Amino acid sequence: MTHRQSAFITFLVFFASCLLTGQHLFASVTAPLPDISQHLTTLLTNKPTTTLKFYKLQASPQTIDSSLLTLYQKNDLRPYWITEFGPGQKAEALLSVLQAAEEEGLNPAQYQITTIQSLWQKKNPEELARLDIMLTLALETYVADMQAGRVVACRLDPKLFAAARDRDVDLIKIMNQALRAPDLVAFLQQQAPQHFGYQSLKKILIQYRTIKARGGWPSIAKGKVLKPTMPDNRLDALARRLIITNDLQSSYRPSGIYDEQLVTAVKHFQKRYNLEQDGVIGKKTLAALNIPVDDHIRRIIINMERWRWLPHTLNGQRLLVNIAGFRLTIIQDEQPKLFMPVIVGKERHKTPVFTHTMRYIVFNPYWNIPNSIARHEIVPHMIKDPLYLAKKHIRLFKGWQSHSREINPASIDWKHIGQNITQYRLRQDAGPDNALGTIKFIFPNKYNIYLHDTPSHNLFKMNKRSFSHGCIRVSDPQGLALYLLRHDDPSWTGKRIAAMVQSGQRKVVPLKHSFPVHILYRTVLVDPRDKTIYFYDDVYGRDTLLAQALFTGNQPAQCRYTLK
Repeated sequence: MTHRQSAFITFLVFFASCLLTGQHLFASVTAPLPDISQHLTTLLTNKPTTTLKFYKLQASPQTIDSSLLTLYQKNDLRPYWITEFGPGQKAEALLSVLQAAEEEGLNPAQYQITTIQSLWQKKNPEELARLDIMLTLALETYVADMQAGRVVACRLDPKLFAAARDRDVDLIKIMNQALRAPDLVAFLQQQAPQHFGYQSLKKILIQYRTIKARGGWPSIAKGKVLKPTMPDNRLDALARRLIITNDLQSSYRPSGIYDEQLVTAVKHFQKRYNLEQDGVIGKKTLAALNIPVDDHIRRIIINMERWRWLPHTLNGQRLLVNIAGFRLTIIQDEQPKLFMPVIVGKERHKTPVFTHTMRYIVFNPYWNIPNSIARHEIVPHMIKDPLYLAKKHIRLFKGWQSHSREINPASIDWKHIGQNITQYRLRQDAGPDNALGTIKFIFPNKYNIYLHDTPSHNLFKMNKRSFSHGCIRVSDPQGLALYLLRHDDPSWTGKRIAAMVQSGQRKVVPLKHSFPVHILYRTVLVDPRDKTIYFYDDVYGRDTLLAQALFTGNQPAQCRYTLK
C-alpha cells in the first residue's frame, strides 16, 4: 500500500467518525461561535441607535431604539443575521446590496459599511452583537431611504417639497418581509421605484460616472460667438465634447470649419438643454457645454431622490407636469399619450409640487381674481385708469359670497383702499380677454393651483416659460379636454368641445373617473420615446435647496428632536 493510499484511508475513517459522532469536520477552523444573546440585550437597552451612529432622519433615536428592542424580543433576543459560524447568507446578501448603494444614488457610508466590514470576521461575542444590530439598522435605513427618500424633510420648505419623506417605514414589517424573502437581494431591489422615470436615471447615473472615470469632457474656451461655416481653433474640443455625450457620432472627422454635421450636433445638444435650437454657440450654449460632469451626476442623484417621493409604480392613466421642463405629459401604464408645452409660475409666484386628482373641467370659466393680484396689480391699474375694470370685463362685488351684490367701481376710493380691497370680489367674465382662457381643469388642492387656457398663446414660443402667478397654462386646452373626457366617455369629440367653447356659456363637466395629477419638478429626465437625456435649468433654485438637505454627510437631523 502506497503512502498516498494509506493517507486516503485514514481520512475516510476520520470522516466517518465525524458523521457518526456529529462532530463538525472543520471544527478546528470554524468552531461554533459563543452565544451573543446577553450582549444583544446589553446593547439594545443602552441607546443602540446613538451608540452605533445610526440616525433615521425622520424619527427620534428613542423611537428606533424601542422598535429595535421589540423586534429582538420577538426573536427571543437571538441574532437575526449571525449564525453559529458567523454572518449567514442573508447577511452576505444584505452587505452586497449596501456596498452597491451608489448605483441607486445613495451613499454607502449612510449605512456604516466600513464599520460593518471591520466586524465581519470578528469572533468576540460583543462585536458580533454589534454587527447583528448594525445589519438590522442598515437594512431599515436602506429600505426607508428607498421607499420614501433619504432627504431630511424637516429641513425643506413644505410648500416646495410637500412630498418629501412623508411616510414612515415599519421596522418590524421590513424585517419580517426581508427574512421571509427567498431572495433578499431581489427584495431590496424591489424597494426602489420600478417605473421608467427612476430606472432610466439609474442607467444614466452609471453612464455619467463612467464619463467621469475616463476624465470627463474638455472645456470649451471663451471666444467670439461661433456661427455655421466659421473656422475656429475650438472646433476639435467642441467635437470631442459632443461625442462624449452622444450628441455627435464618434465617426465624425473635423473639416476645419463649423460644418453642418457639427451644427446639427449642437442643435441636438441645445434641444436637450432647453436652449434655442439655432446652432449658434453664444454665451448660454457655451455655459451649458462647460457644466462639469460632477454637476450632472449630482443633478441625476437629486432627481432620483425626487422620484422616491412618488408612487413607485405609475400604472394606469396619469397627468404629469414638469415645472422645470415646462411640459405636460399624459401617460398610460408609463407609455406617453399626450405632450404639450405649459407655462408655470414666475420666480416670485412659484408653482408648488404636489399630487392630487382631476375632478372636473369648466368651459368658459369666469375668474375670481385672487386678493394678492387685486391689491398689487388691479388697484394700481385702477388708479391710473378708472375704466380699467370695464375694459377688461371685470365686475366688482361687495363680498365673496355667491349672493354678494355687484357695485359700481366708481364708488371705491382706489387711491386709499389698500388692504381693504380684500373685502371685495373682483370677477372677470368669460370671454376672449379672460385670463383663464376658454377652459380650466380643476383638481381641488390647498394651493388653489389648476390648469387653464390663456389668451396669450404667443408665450408658448419661448423656451423658458415661467410667466404665471402659479397656475399652469396649457397650450392645447381643447386637446387636453378631449383626452380627459374621452377617458370618461368615448362619445366625446373635438367638434363637441369646440361647440361648447364657442357657445360662450359657462359649463361645468364632472369627470366620472379619477385622473391622478402629479405636479413635478424634474431637472433631469429621459424621454421614454427615444431615450434622449434632458437637462433643464433649475428655474426656482430647488436643486440647490434639495442638495443642501441631501448632501449633508452622515450627520443626524436635529430639527425634530435633540440627541441626548
